[in-house]
Amino acid sequence: MKKMGLAIAAVLFISALCSMAEAAMIWSDGFESGDFSAWTSASGNWTMSGGNVHSGLKRAQVFGPCAADGDVLLLSRSLAGDKNVTLDYWYRVYKDLENDDFIFVEWTPNGLDWLALTTYSNIVANTDWQEATFLLPSGADDNPLFEFRLRAKLNSGVASDCVYFDDFMLIPEPASVFLFFSCFFSAIVRRKH
Repeated sequence: MKKMGLAIAAVLFISALCSMAEAAMIWSDGFESGDFSAWTSASGNWTMSGGNVHSGLKRAQVFGPCAADGDVLLLSRSLAGDKNVTLDYWYRVYKDLENDDFIFVEWTPNGLDWLALTTYSNIVANTDWQEATFLLPSGADDNPLFEFRLRAKLNSGVASDCVYFDDFMLIPEPASVFLFFSCFFSAIVRRKH
């Protein structure tokens, strides 16, 4: 009976943390709208589809061949008043990325200078979704000009290159701390059952 009470208390605590984190979230998109209306722009071979999603019914994807300067999925979002912001999303390499295939995840503090958060290249196809989490650099703090983008430069000779993306979030501190603890307590509760 005591274990049942602890489990219920943990579930209520996790639920409260998730509610607080959702209330503080700056922006999110799981592509359930079926379009890129939550984004500033999408160019080239960025599309949406159902099936093989991380969650929900839709996901975004990019496939080759891409334009010479890259196909871009862009978000312009003011971070005025926000500090220690975390970018979180899920991705899955559906078709192999070879050495000359690149997907750059970049941000800019001013709309001109693009800085890399990570680059995906030379990755074999995988059936598992992977989570990517980045604490944005201090230049993003309280920045009304913040933008981030995914820029795909996939080999023009291979049309089968394809990567899926889902469940993007921009989360300010302390909401990111709440998300961490909710995941931590959720794992403990699952382990005990």
